[in-house]
Amino acid sequence: LTNWMSNIQDWCVSRQIWWGHRIPAYYCEECGELIVSADAPTHCPKCASRKFRQDEDVLDTWFSSWLWPFSTMGWPEETEDLNYFLPTSLLVTGHEIIYLWVARMIMATLEFRDTIPFDTVYLHGIVRDEIGRKMSKSLGNSPDPIDIIEKVGADALRFGIIFNTPKGADSYYSDALLENGRNFANKIWNAYRYIMMNAEQIEGLPTRNELRLELADKWIYSRLNEVAKEVADYYENLRFNDAASTLMKFIWDEFCSWYLELTKERIYNQEDCEGQLTAKYILLDVMQSSMRLLHPIMPFITEEVWQGIKTQFPMEEEALIIALYPIADESMISSKISNEMSFIQETITAIRNLRKQINLNPGVEVEITVVTEDVGVDNLYKEYLGYLSKLAKVSNLIFTSDKPEGAIAAVVGSTTLYLSLEGLIDMEAEREKLNKQIEKLQKEFDGIQRKLANADFISRAKPEVVEKENEKYKEVKEKLDKTRELLDGLK
Repeated sequence: LTNWMSNIQDWCVSRQIWWGHRIPAYYCEECGELIVSADAPTHCPKCASRKFRQDEDVLDTWFSSWLWPFSTMGWPEETEDLNYFLPTSLLVTGHEIIYLWVARMIMATLEFRDTIPFDTVYLHGIVRDEIGRKMSKSLGNSPDPIDIIEKVGADALRFGIIFNTPKGADSYYSDALLENGRNFANKIWNAYRYIMMNAEQIEGLPTRNELRLELADKWIYSRLNEVAKEVADYYENLRFNDAASTLMKFIWDEFCSWYLELTKERIYNQEDCEGQLTAKYILLDVMQSSMRLLHPIMPFITEEVWQGIKTQFPMEEEALIIALYPIADESMISSKISNEMSFIQETITAIRNLRKQINLNPGVEVEITVVTEDVGVDNLYKEYLGYLSKLAKVSNLIFTSDKPEGAIAAVVGSTTLYLSLEGLIDMEAEREKLNKQIEKLQKEFDGIQRKLANADFISRAKPEVVEKENEKYKEVKEKLDKTRELLDGLK
């Protein structure tokens, strides 16, 4: 850096534009003497004339901008702000003005304050349109941000841009990228409304030590602390899109799709006061902590949600914008808890897929046969059958070493799950339907295979056409294999 600053060439500082700091150069109208002074001279030092003409040019834009790190805080006076904020830690700017602004701020601050004004410069990309052109007024390809904000909200715009822009890369704007932000904001708001609606109807709030924790509770706290640790690292290293992606996955997939669903039974169970209060506490706590983590990216909705939660879950800070960032509690991060919960989640997903294969009505309860040699799996399933019942409509588990007849199967780790079809579907009609599907898929598959084996087609067709046929080949083969597998389960 010092070498770069020490080898700068002179440049022209004057500009012929309307706005700017007028160059403090004065010419004597009698003898032409040039006087450079912060204040207008009273007389010419050479001929004593009092008639002067100030230079009409102005200093370049960056001449005033380079004074920004210190001139905005009372310099040349030794103010409290100046001593507190200079030097600062981070400057965010575009790469096209590294020399015009960044380098000149360093030069000026070294000259007048004998220090470098910041230790890190984050270079963001340029916002481009869908076809890669830089957005500009002259091209007319730049939408008015106010119109976008009125349509989807400021948070949705911020999140959409951040989520889709890797560190230092250009941003490619399109209306489609706003969908992520808008949908995520809606998800947060709906989760908040659900939590508050139930929290307001449940009297009291336990202390942290009074909670009756079960697997899902320990898991969500473990994940919250893992995410807090990951996101802090992402923020520190200016990887904002990774922070956005991690938080979206945690809040939407893990907290809303899994934990909220698993707590509904306890939230609505008025006979189990302890379980109900535990669920209320954790829902409020994880939600408010999540808002703290997300606040730098979506400041408006997070503040609104946090303030609402504060009415049910007292917190010392007055506002989220000045609240403490969550510090990960390493003691709450448990790989054992994560592995057990992950196994339960995979099981629920596998059973849901089995139900989907036979288009089973969502309300119909099923019996699952479990074949495994892992005693730990047996115990885990027995303890958390309620989770399987709630999210996969499992009425009972049968533990055996024998494969049942007339069943379709799914594998989770070293465990095989069987769904018996007896009584759920018309076996004969289902076999007939599957045989017809196989026959149709086989014909389609044979046709694609012949086409790809035809040398004339391969040589004459456009590459994208051939690629499309290859993709179709894989897709049809996968459907054919799955349908045959389903038919085998009915035999």
